[in-house]
Amino acid sequence: MSNDIALRERILAESTRLFVSAGYNGISMREIAEAVGVSKAGLYYHFKDKEDLFVAILRHGLARIAQTVAEAQTQPGGIRAQLDALVRGLFAQPSEQRTLIQLAGQELAHLSPDVRTEFSQSYYQQFIGQIRALLEQAMAGGELRPQDPQTLTWLLLGMMYPFFSSEVQRDTQVNEQIISQLLALFFTGAARGTAE
Repeated sequence: MSNDIALRERILAESTRLFVSAGYNGISMREIAEAVGVSKAGLYYHFKDKEDLFVAILRHGLARIAQTVAEAQTQPGGIRAQLDALVRGLFAQPSEQRTLIQLAGQELAHLSPDVRTEFSQSYYQQFIGQIRALLEQAMAGGELRPQDPQTLTWLLLGMMYPFFSSEVQRDTQVNEQIISQLLALFFTGAARGTAE
């Protein structure tokens, strides 16, 4: 790995930690440069401004999430096995990665409209839309009863989102019991044969 690539990765890792702990407006480029151990000029060599850096962090996190979703989609055994792999894969991410999922939603308002729109579209296509497609496929195959796939997607994610919060992560270790309970509750309400 070249020195430039290694430094860029270090900047992304350290600034992720800082954005997660302080939020977008709670941290300056000077503070990020100091934490990484580079000059502000060195930081600006890699990222044109704070928005560029923040979006790079979000895209990097989204790529990891998209990989997790893609791996879940290939699981044999139908929707139960796929969602099991998805939930486990998301919770297996380092805590800063999981917190970024929530941070993206909370901090997007600080980005310029064009950047916000572009990232929101990518987030939908690579994450939300892929989960929706899994659920639609399960409905079409009779594994889940017919219902609004977008609502069902948000319900599944809504069950997980509290565990992506940095405050909850400090207090609650996501473990096998939580994952099993989350999936059982989801499928109890979504499986065929439940109240129509």
